Amino acid sequence: MRLLAINARANAASLPGGDSIQMEKTCQALQGLGVTIEVRQPADLDHMPACDLAHVYNIQEPETTWQVFDSLARRGVPFVLSPIYWDMYEYWAEEALHKLKSWKRLVSLFGIEHVRKLYLRWQYFKAPGKHTWRLQRKLLQTALRVLPNSHSEAVHLQQSFWLGAGFREKVDIVPNAIDTSLYHERPEPSQAFLEQYNLRDFVLEVGTVYPVKNQLGLLEALQDIPVPVVFIGQVMEARSEYAQACKEMANQRGNVLFLDRVDHTQLKNIYALAAVHALPSWRETPGLVSLEAAAAGCNVVTTSIGSTHDYFGDQAYYCHPADRVSIRNAVGSALENRPDGKLRKRVMAEFTWQRAAQATLDSYTKALNSF
Repeated sequence: MRLLAINARANAASLPGGDSIQMEKTCQALQGLGVTIEVRQPADLDHMPACDLAHVYNIQEPETTWQVFDSLARRGVPFVLSPIYWDMYEYWAEEALHKLKSWKRLVSLFGIEHVRKLYLRWQYFKAPGKHTWRLQRKLLQTALRVLPNSHSEAVHLQQSFWLGAGFREKVDIVPNAIDTSLYHERPEPSQAFLEQYNLRDFVLEVGTVYPVKNQLGLLEALQDIPVPVVFIGQVMEARSEYAQACKEMANQRGNVLFLDRVDHTQLKNIYALAAVHALPSWRETPGLVSLEAAAAGCNVVTTSIGSTHDYFGDQAYYCHPADRVSIRNAVGSALENRPDGKLRKRVMAEFTWQRAAQATLDSYTKALNSF
């Protein structure tokens, strides 16, 4: 089989994220199953290689994704879609309720929880009137097969975009994964990190520094807990003011370290030094770094928004990103309890790129048979 793989996020090459890793690692594992693959950027489809099928990733920027779909359709290339989707309404609610005068007024009158629910209902009500929503819905309807990363994401897509029962018939769940070959043996703590920073048993968050990952919320929640906090990830240039706010809060708190991107092969040894990996973000599906941290033996604190329960079950500590008390309590519980190894065992057994690739290849076969 000849496959064309495309990440439709326009800045995926310059700012790689979990979607980039998902596509790269899935492709590598598919090649091990005999699939010939060429990777292209959305802007590099004028001279398209001969292929049997295209696999498009990401509907977060639907205009770009639709341009990719249109290029494929004009050339008669069948395509499947990995949406990698969860809406941002909870994050928008937090922004509106604290920054917009009209919503702040409603909060003062009726209380934040009531107004948050009102805001979310309002967003879901007006969504079908938006061009973005209609385009995302059309993408989901047009793809031959849809490959969400969890059952929760499949349900969320169906409900959010008013898709009928027929939608589920073309859905194939392909769980996200990690490179388990790096974690067959529990990683050794990084001696280089210890020598340079003299830190261990810290709270770690790995991820791009921008509001969705909620580094500021984590710092605020842990303001008076005397545990070191380490952030690893590059700053999103468009939100440099957020990174500055994080660093100002870190200076007030003390005992906080910010590092830029770390080579992936070295990251596992830093996980091994951490007591807890915390990712109190505004959505995760489920957060590859949380899977990696679990495989390295960390306790995991994760957001309750997204598909995290599908992956971690009752073996992680959950928090809501808007609730500083819930973040504090989750991190505190994770610090107090030693990992029992159950989550590590589950991740190593269930969330491998080999399993993801086989599920993906099975979906390709269904797509080609229906084309």
